[in-house]
Order: sequence, then structure tokens, then C-alpha cells
Amino acid sequence: MEGIKLSDQIIIRAFDHGRDRFDNRAMTAPGHNHYEDACKNFLADGYLLRKGSFAEEITLLSGLIDSDRKLLLEREDITVDSRGGAASNLGYLGHGDDVISAFGATARLVELVGALLDDDIYLLKGRLNIKWGDDAPDRRGGWDPHQDRAAWAKEGLPGAAALTAAIAIDDTGVDNGTLEVIPGSHSGGILEHASIDAGYGIPEEIVRPLLARRAQQPIEMKAGDMVIFSGDLIHASKPNLSSRRRALLFLTYNAVSNCPPEGVGPSRYQCAGPLQERDDGTLAELVREYRAGRYTPGLDWDAIQLEREIDIAEEIDSGWTDLTPTLTPGPR
Repeated sequence: MEGIKLSDQIIIRAFDHGRDRFDNRAMTAPGHNHYEDACKNFLADGYLLRKGSFAEEITLLSGLIDSDRKLLLEREDITVDSRGGAASNLGYLGHGDDVISAFGATARLVELVGALLDDDIYLLKGRLNIKWGDDAPDRRGGWDPHQDRAAWAKEGLPGAAALTAAIAIDDTGVDNGTLEVIPGSHSGGILEHASIDAGYGIPEEIVRPLLARRAQQPIEMKAGDMVIFSGDLIHASKPNLSSRRRALLFLTYNAVSNCPPEGVGPSRYQCAGPLQERDDGTLAELVREYRAGRYTPGLDWDAIQLEREIDIAEEIDSGWTDLTPTLTPGPR
């Protein structure tokens, strides 16, 4: 079952939903009363760390990178930090028929995000951010301090009701450029972003007073841990100074009530309905098949390329800054 799609027999056999494709736009998430502490912590700090969220299933994402390594290195976009360091960044994930879609719609994640946003949700976008270490020494750069909503607002997203779940595919620490946040920095709205030498982000004179109140906090994670953070939270990461890889899957969700008006921003930001959650057993079954040698995780490259081409037709720059290279059609 090399490069299996989620519409193939393993998922139909294990969970007979009577659907031909992995449709992620149909079911309202259930009640969220048992997430009160999580919501309180998220509101106060702007982020929420969940240890072991995908401890068993993370092998699927690690296997995906291993199996698609050549294509990833050929097709990923490159983002440059203020030091001139390059890091890889592959977007347009989560709307195909592959394992990324399964992670993005798994019940435990959909329910938690719905509780944090107090609304029905949909998946806005996903991306892989990989600092390759010795596998690609020229792609281990960092990210300057920034807020994701600065990009989303630029692209037409109307309000603050969007957040990102970052799933650690590898163990992440200070040595290999883990995500770092300024706790509580989400409460001040969107701050000024500008060019910073070769990169782009929030200038040091704006960040410095914030750091005097709350120190920047490295989020060290084991593979399978997850951190969820507000689109207004200031975050950054340093270059990977180790030999080992540091890969994260970012899944960005938006509240249905925060959908952009029709015709504003990328058409892929439009919501066709609440996200349909998938039974957690979907990923568990894929793990069993993978370990038995009957499944090789892969990306739905056709879906990725289609979204690229739609952005090109709509004259949308895929980068969150003007410094990110403009998209060009890639190989199919």
C-alpha cells in the first residue's frame, strides 16, 4: 500500500463512514465542558502545551518525511531569517487525501481547538517546517520574532479567532532550534512588522520592552508533543545548531464565524462548513499498517500543486512576507 490515500481500503475497512473521499467539512464538534482549565491557561498565556498528544502516531509523520525526503527538498519553499539562514517551509497541506488530513481532523484535536475558540472550526491551512540538520546543512535557519496574524490580516482574515497547533515530529530543544514564545504577548494585538536585515519580523526595539516583563520561553518537546498558540502570540526560533533534524507540522484553524467575506483573500481561506472530526482510531489503524509494512505515509502532491496553481491564478503570494519567493508552478 505504497503512498496509500485515506480513501483506500484500510480506512474503509476499519471505519465505514460510507464516504469516497476524506471530507473535512461537515460535522460540528461536540461540547467542550471538560476543557475549562485548558481554556483558562490558553487565555492567560496565549499558548497551551500538551505532552504526548500523538506519542504513538508521530511515527507516521516521521515516516512521511523519510519517504518523501527527495520531493520535499525539491519542492519546499525557502524562508530566510535576519542572519541569512535558510529554512524549509512546505505549505498547502491538510486539504488533500493523505495522512496530514487525518491528523488535522482527528477528534482529540478538533474538540480541543473548538473549545479554545468556543466555536465550530475549520482547517485554514497546514505546513511543514523542517530544519534539516546534517541532512541538508544549508536549510537549518531560524525565524525572527513575529505574529502569524500579521500575515493572516494581510491576506484578509478579519479577526483574532485563529490559532495554530504545532506537532513535534522530532524531539525539539534549544540546540536544534525549538519554537520559542513570549508568554502573554498575544494580548497586545498586532504589532509592527518590518524587514530585519535579510529577514522579516517584529523589530528589536518593540520586542525588548516585552521581554523585560516576560522572558522568551523555549518550548522543548518530545516527538508527539503538541503546542497550540494564538495567532497573536509572538514566537520565534533560532537556527538548528545540531546535527539532528527538527521538524514540526503546523495546523492552523479558524473559527467558522471568522471566515473572510467572499472574494476577500485566498479562496482557500473560505469555509464550506465546520470541520468533520475523525475517530482517533483512524490514526491508530494507520500506525498498525505502517509497522506491519503495508503502508507508506506520503503527501497528496496533486492537491498541494492544485492549491499552488489556484494561488498563482489569484495572484496570491504564498509567503507570509514579501521576502518569501513568489510561487512558481512546480512539477506534478
